[in-house]
Amino acid sequence: MPSFSVIATIACFAYAIESIFGFGGTIIFLGISGLIYDFESLLKLAMIVGLSSGLAVLIQSFKYLSVKHLGTILIYTVPGALIGTTMITYLASGLLIKLFSIILILYGIINLFFPNIAIPKMIKKILLILGGFIQGIYTVGGPFVLMGFKDNFSSKQELRSTMAGYFFVINSMRALFFLALGGSYTTIVNAYYPIAFLVMISVWLGYLVHTRIPELMFRKLIVIAITVIGIIILLTK
Repeated sequence: MPSFSVIATIACFAYAIESIFGFGGTIIFLGISGLIYDFESLLKLAMIVGLSSGLAVLIQSFKYLSVKHLGTILIYTVPGALIGTTMITYLASGLLIKLFSIILILYGIINLFFPNIAIPKMIKKILLILGGFIQGIYTVGGPFVLMGFKDNFSSKQELRSTMAGYFFVINSMRALFFLALGGSYTTIVNAYYPIAFLVMISVWLGYLVHTRIPELMFRKLIVIAITVIGIIILLTK
């Protein structure tokens, strides 16, 4: 079993980062802890701490959540997430996730050096659908969802809260689906449930940093974060 203190430290760091930027917590958590511990156990734990992270943001900033945007994101991503979840055995290859990571890196580089390039709406919809599909297979579809939808948010608070709502709904669906297939979280929950509360505290502390970042700088940092996430996936998966 993974060390409680090590896993707690990694989880708190990862989801504090997610609290600042609105995404990336699960990728950072799995990317770092996956270098040390069994990936299958970490995926179960990631669902639990991901739920607590999303809940913490919603408790803190629910008033900024856009139900309209959340509904649109779910319409495009839920079918792919369910299909991806059922095809994990057949498609969860290292080559495929590395291909997805390269897409993230290229997107980040293009937006950093050519920020005025307009991405066609059809491409954005494809990125949303792809994000749901990747979420179903690897639980790391957030950056793709953000690539396809970030320009629709009116503020960084709306982005952060709506993405938290998305992660909470998606992680809840994945957890219920896992249980319906006969899986169990009993061992993981009994051993690591205090981490959920520590993650919530980290999320609330991360918000203090989030509120101090100017809007224009935040949008630039989002692109940089997407690029870094792509590099993390490429190097660790």
